[in-house]
Amino acid sequence: MKKEHVKEFYDIVWTEYLPEFDASKNHLEMFFTEEEVKDKEILDCGCGTGIFTNIFASMGAKNAIGLDISPGSLETGMALKKKLGLKNIDFVEGDMLNLSYGDESFDIVWAWGSAHHTENPMKAINEIDRVLKKNGQLLLALYKKTKLTWIHEIIRKILIRSPKVCWVIISKILAFFLWPIVKFREIFRKKSRKGEKLEELILDWYFVPIRFYYKPEEIKDLLKRKGYTIEKYLPGSGRFESASNFIFKAKKSI
Repeated sequence: MKKEHVKEFYDIVWTEYLPEFDASKNHLEMFFTEEEVKDKEILDCGCGTGIFTNIFASMGAKNAIGLDISPGSLETGMALKKKLGLKNIDFVEGDMLNLSYGDESFDIVWAWGSAHHTENPMKAINEIDRVLKKNGQLLLALYKKTKLTWIHEIIRKILIRSPKVCWVIISKILAFFLWPIVKFREIFRKKSRKGEKLEELILDWYFVPIRFYYKPEEIKDLLKRKGYTIEKYLPGSGRFESASNFIFKAKKSI
């Protein structure tokens, strides 16, 4: 699978769905305060719908740039920008593996669930590191590798072979049957990021063309070797351990 397939996939997903603004803002504020965001140059790397790009702009960023390979996703972000009347925000079509920005261009890089959908996640992380200023802050969320990962991959590789026109319908059917399990699971584990529909999540879990998984320890070691100080760590973002992102907020010290 190539990045063109990812591009086509998100042209479907992120024109169909837009996460709730307030719920997404509450999630972002788990990691960044308005004081940290104010007057900063921010890159939302792999911005999807641009929901977080718009939130950063609304929190007083000097400029928030949402970058994505999917034109459909960018159109969704720009429509929200227009609705909110924001000026300190831009949306750019681009590739995380070859960022067009100079070294140390940004105070904050937010890479929520995006690097693991590239053909080379380590190169994407290197590019993010390159454009982040010294003493800049990074938010990196990646899929967690667990004992059940192989099962998820079997399901994904089966479902992805279904006709594209059926993907949204299949995700809605699966959401209908999984909803009781998800609600029961909430008793034991709350989801840190809210405001997303279950069918939207199922699309992103099982139909995305490229998906890599990592162990938190290996990414923690990687960031430390690159000279980052871990400021916050969230071991899982979802109700299910095996379907979660783990999240690092880290400061670049060298």
